Amino acid sequence: MHYRLLGRTGVKVSPLCLGTMNFGNGSWGCDEATSVAILDRYLELGGNFVDTANVYSGGVSEEILGRALRGRRPDVVLATKGYFPLGGDTNCTGNTRRNLRAQLEASLERLQTDWIDLYQLHIHDPLTPVEETLRTLSDFVREGLVHYVGCCNYTGWQLTQAVERGRALGLETMVTVQPQYNLLCRDIEVEVMPAADALDVGILAWSPLAFGILAGKYDRQRAAGPKGSRLNDLHEDDVMAKWKQRYFTEHCFDIVDGVKEVAEEIGRSAAAVSLGWVLEQPTVCAAIIGPRDLGQLEDCFSALEVEFEDEQLERLESLSAGAENYLEFMQSAYLARRIDDLD
Repeated sequence: MHYRLLGRTGVKVSPLCLGTMNFGNGSWGCDEATSVAILDRYLELGGNFVDTANVYSGGVSEEILGRALRGRRPDVVLATKGYFPLGGDTNCTGNTRRNLRAQLEASLERLQTDWIDLYQLHIHDPLTPVEETLRTLSDFVREGLVHYVGCCNYTGWQLTQAVERGRALGLETMVTVQPQYNLLCRDIEVEVMPAADALDVGILAWSPLAFGILAGKYDRQRAAGPKGSRLNDLHEDDVMAKWKQRYFTEHCFDIVDGVKEVAEEIGRSAAAVSLGWVLEQPTVCAAIIGPRDLGQLEDCFSALEVEFEDEQLERLESLSAGAENYLEFMQSAYLARRIDDLD
């Protein structure tokens, strides 16, 4: 296993992070016995980075991890998150001091641990001053409850604001950002990825297989997917229904077809190729996988053995590239004029 640094820290993490949103989720996830078996095999394969959140399966994911990591907690770099509510109190959500303190204490109890290696803000909170949030996170670090802090689903300007404000005030600030990133969703390349690179913030890519679409689970003729698939039987108000609407297009399935072609050429699965592409990106320190069984886990780990030809990477890049951002077009055009005047 070749490990990577967690952002600008000296902590080494495996390039595949075990995501546990499906632990204890009865509708499309896996029961506790299967969850523990997946965790055990993940650790056997050399993985050491586990990601969860207070709201995953209503807190059950953290409870399962707490029991499963008993006696081996120091061997794992453990990440969790706060923001979303688990109760009915109107103040039990957001990145306020009041809510984050309560959520962290509850997570520590469920996880049966004294510390969190990486505590992440699950999403940006425009109602809470960034200084309040950063001071709260700094208190957690000073108290020894948290080692490092990060954020999820931030835009480029939100990430930059948090990091620069924290540095100016001498506070703890983000070492990682966790956005969705895959061959069907490359939005972060416009601003989030350049901002993370400039700020020396590591990227943890969630849903690198686009909810299984890039693993070949769905196609034009089989939009329903196998039984128990996450994108099946969605209510129109479900946020996942919006992702399905975005991804179930001719363009996206053209990308999936391209992935399958490369997979056949190199003798690997579509999932391994899709994960391998994400791990090729220099600012990505880990891709977060969410296997529901041991077969899927083994398939994900085969991505670490993928070796692309330059032409194959260029083909995937070209096939999945989105429309050119107008700011990129304007800035590159005027920069070209400046460069033309140089020797």
